[in-house]
Amino acid sequence: MTKLQRWFVRLAFWGFFIFAAVDLHGAFHFLLLNSILAYVPIELSFWLTPRRSPLLFWLIAVIWLLFYPNAPYLMTDLFHLSLLKPYGINGLLRFDLPMWRDFAYLVGPMMVSTIIGTWGVDRIAQQLTQRLHFQRLPASRGIICAALFLFASVGVYVGRFLRLHSIYLLITPQYIVKQLVEMWSLKMLAFVLMMWLLQLLIYAAWRFTMPTVPYQTPDKS
Repeated sequence: MTKLQRWFVRLAFWGFFIFAAVDLHGAFHFLLLNSILAYVPIELSFWLTPRRSPLLFWLIAVIWLLFYPNAPYLMTDLFHLSLLKPYGINGLLRFDLPMWRDFAYLVGPMMVSTIIGTWGVDRIAQQLTQRLHFQRLPASRGIICAALFLFASVGVYVGRFLRLHSIYLLITPQYIVKQLVEMWSLKMLAFVLMMWLLQLLIYAAWRFTMPTVPYQTPDKS
């Protein structure tokens, strides 16, 4: 992604935040906060470049890791589409413009955050492969991505069902640790597995559309 493209992404998100702050209300007011939280790891991924010193790189990487689950978390917000009551008494979808506007509000940020968030995971996997000298290991980039997606899937569960967000780590860390220790169950693992496979599917589809080129050092901008 070029510097110009990164600024385009930034301006698009910032514009949506302003628009959402003014226009979103009622049942969908949550979307502003969730979109901001999903944007944080995207912005951080822009800063993880080869020119960063090891200390700064790993500091940003840890913060990115803690916030990244907020990007795929937006996929679970699609269940709020049920609030739109989309079906009329005839059983068909209603042609109601305010309803379709709210549909766009929900789906738009989710798609953008998921796609660019996936790009960020791949970018960071490239960085880790280089910094940890894993270039010669088969499929090291894909393995790192899979591990990051697995961590994110656990994070989505934590955010959706335990109602714990990344920011709480800075506010009530002891409470969060207690919740994390007690959350494990077969049902929880099944949910994590489904979210993990979904992210892997998105990543595989994204990689499939990318041109096949030899491994290159990520850009330093």
